[in-house]
Amino acid sequence: MTDQVWLSAYQKPYDWRPAVKAWSSGAGDVAAKELWGNLYHQGSIGSASLAAAPDLVRLLSDLERPDWSAYALLASIEQGRADGALPPELESAYQAAWADLVSLAFRDLREASDDLLVRSILAVIAHAKGQRSLAALALCTEDERREMLAG
Repeated sequence: MTDQVWLSAYQKPYDWRPAVKAWSSGAGDVAAKELWGNLYHQGSIGSASLAAAPDLVRLLSDLERPDWSAYALLASIEQGRADGALPPELESAYQAAWADLVSLAFRDLREASDDLLVRSILAVIAHAKGQRSLAALALCTEDERREMLAG
């Protein structure tokens, strides 16, 4: 993976690893903002988004408390993938990361009570079960869902 150039959601070279490392070292808010800004933009993702997934799952696994932003970012990356084929060099690691992510999601859902965390975890689970529209709805706020149902 060292010689590969990975592209952000803007299709510019991007290395997510320093931001993931910063997040794991306690700079979660700043690192999450950077990762969101580069790995997902209005439904678009890049190869770096897919390549970053295993590191983001490891981050979630290592955090003392579950982080809604990491779950939501991973769910959004999967939504952006929209059934697109994974590059062969990423397929195995990405799929293994998602298998681990689903286990973490079920573990963390047991104790989750924060609205953002619950919605983000449910979006991950919905994606894992092939329910893309349900995953997208899970990431919406309660007000957004009510508006959709009323409309």
